[in-house]
Amino acid sequence: MKRNSICYFLKQAVMGTAFVGAFGVLGANMALANPITGMEPANPQPSADSLKPGLAVKYYGVKLNSIRQFEEWMEYEKGKDGPPIPMLNYQVGQGDVLTSGTNDMVGADITGFINFETSGSYTMMVHSNDGVRITIGGQLIHEDPNVHADRFSDEITLEISKPGWYPVRILYFEKKNTATLELYWDPPGPQDVDYVPETAFAHIGK
Repeated sequence: MKRNSICYFLKQAVMGTAFVGAFGVLGANMALANPITGMEPANPQPSADSLKPGLAVKYYGVKLNSIRQFEEWMEYEKGKDGPPIPMLNYQVGQGDVLTSGTNDMVGADITGFINFETSGSYTMMVHSNDGVRITIGGQLIHEDPNVHADRFSDEITLEISKPGWYPVRILYFEKKNTATLELYWDPPGPQDVDYVPETAFAHIGK
């Protein structure tokens, strides 16, 4: 798939579905921001025998309106470890939020690593409902911090200078009703746009 075609791909994927109303401007308003650079891989790189599949997560049962409010809440509550999140492909309607076993008022502090197998340009998009902030390799790559209906981010271009495992942290919350957290990428080379696969995520096992 040609570079910078991820908006077109996702627009076609939702056309004719119940969600098209929410994405009616997808592709029309998506402007490419400057590429994000300066991300640092984990140093040292985690050893293969220390890594477990998926991303680690701590859950908080709280009614939130913003990521900032979530950060303040985490200063007073430790949260509870939840089952690892295999990949970010959740569009669950009114079902359980991620692996929390709860369908409303959930905050999630998600941590681990994402593997960029080759250097080069990775185009990514985030689909969320409600608030989310994603940091990779010490750089903020996306923030949509307040309550909102399902919507896609702009295209996000990451310039990866070194292949390897990069630390990732995601703060996410769902207030009520529907929940969505999806992460897509178009890696360098001939691969198609798709969810970031399970094999690209890992965390340090306990």
